[in-house]
Amino acid sequence: VTGSLAASAAGRIAVEAHHMSVADYFRLGGEPPRLSGLVESVRRVKDEEEIDLIRTACALTDQAFADVLPRLRPGVTEREVARALEIRMIELGADGPAFDSIVASGPNGSIPHHSPSERPLRRGDLVTMDFGAMYGGYHADMTRTVAIGEPAAWQRELYDLVRSAQRAGRHAVRPGALTHEVDAAARDLITAAGHGEYFEHGLGHGVGLEIHEVPFLAPPKPDSDAGHARLEDRVPVTVEPGVYLPGVGGVRIEDTLVTRDVGPELLTRTTKELLVL
Repeated sequence: VTGSLAASAAGRIAVEAHHMSVADYFRLGGEPPRLSGLVESVRRVKDEEEIDLIRTACALTDQAFADVLPRLRPGVTEREVARALEIRMIELGADGPAFDSIVASGPNGSIPHHSPSERPLRRGDLVTMDFGAMYGGYHADMTRTVAIGEPAAWQRELYDLVRSAQRAGRHAVRPGALTHEVDAAARDLITAAGHGEYFEHGLGHGVGLEIHEVPFLAPPKPDSDAGHARLEDRVPVTVEPGVYLPGVGGVRIEDTLVTRDVGPELLTRTTKELLVL
């Protein structure tokens, strides 16, 4: 098919560089101009039907968390928690999990993208769960961190810091805001508290047919457009600051929300109070 296209096309051919294999590129021949990121840019703003699907995916995510929460206790493994969340989302009507769920307990919480292991939850752990449902092809993304047993003073302090940063980031999400400004609203609080080096990733990303879409809420990069995009109305994004203390533990809090002219619409509604189990 690709060869036929190259032979029969009149004029110029534009390709999506993110999705074309090297083999297909050579089958086309020549040096066709590339419109990198065009489709992703068009998909950035969602219509209300798409937002309804994301809203439903987020509601399923919230409900699955509420249903699985009573099962979190010492002795249950990270992998068992991740499996329970994914099964419950499907039972509630999700197409499936939006991505491989993250469950990170105790010192594993210092790894932002930790893969669930056979480590059992222990009293005194902070447990970070990053997961989401997919519904109608659209994705949800939520992270909550809970405490198993009464948390230590440093754990409460860290949680309160991340919660404050997450609130500031959410409030900065509005049409017209530059993506690096939204990132800075949360990052500056964490940096001022002395933990800037332990916030290792961007503040958030777009959500839709893919779990990671444009725009990306992140610091600006030299010689790049990163961080310089402006948010528009009806753009679903995540806000997910985190602090990860090497070998000790971490906290991340994440919501999916939609930019609106009247203020951001929160789609993941589970409480952000520190839950002590």
